[in-house]
Amino acid sequence: MKELKQIAPLPQPQQRQRSYSYSPYHRAAEYVGIVSFFVLLGLMGHEAYAALTTTMTAQAWWILGGGILGGVLAADFVSGLFHFLADNFGNEELPILGPNVIHPFREHHVDPKAMTKHDFVETNGNNCLICVPVLIAFYTLLPLQANVWMVLFATFWVSLNLGVFMTNQIHKWAHIDDPPAWVASLQAWHLVLRPDHHEVHHTPPHKSYYCITTGWLNAPLAAIHFFPLLEKFLRRWTPIARIDEPRRRRAAQ
Repeated sequence: MKELKQIAPLPQPQQRQRSYSYSPYHRAAEYVGIVSFFVLLGLMGHEAYAALTTTMTAQAWWILGGGILGGVLAADFVSGLFHFLADNFGNEELPILGPNVIHPFREHHVDPKAMTKHDFVETNGNNCLICVPVLIAFYTLLPLQANVWMVLFATFWVSLNLGVFMTNQIHKWAHIDDPPAWVASLQAWHLVLRPDHHEVHHTPPHKSYYCITTGWLNAPLAAIHFFPLLEKFLRRWTPIARIDEPRRRRAAQ
């Protein structure tokens, strides 16, 4: 925390707006990504349903539930890992990742309400673009034989990618002052990230509770100090730059 206080303060949100280039080409790519995502997700879901109706055993239904639960937990973990890396490593000057991935996370800590002003496409487009290559890869790897393992494989990846797709939307809901009643119900039932739960991450030093899909894994990961240990390992054994290096260089100049 002492080290963070020495870093030059971040610009205010209105000054940072120009550094994020949300071009018409980027938006068009997000439209394509969203459409492609749902087409691929539908194809994989259809394969899972066909395999389930072919087997129709009690074991298949248990495996279906296990695949869904496993995919949701995996999505929560992926959201936390991605959030952790974007918050703590790299910088906004990196090509492609800087303005399109790292900047929104850094902007979010300066102005947590900024994301609530984004529409559906801007909120979810980037996640779809990330998921599409994964869905293509795993759709081609689907087992040809319809059995319970094919059900597990397909439902896990459908649930994982759907969870990753929903992460930014769920995160946005956690910052809306008056969410729709059905969203508030999901939050109350702990099925999606709760605002009070997420507030832990927005409390200095902002070093815990990174998972932003359901938030189910935040407490267990915090109990084993997963992210502090991972950060310590990465800072010691990898050449990944500190997030403050560009600002330090500019301050030195």
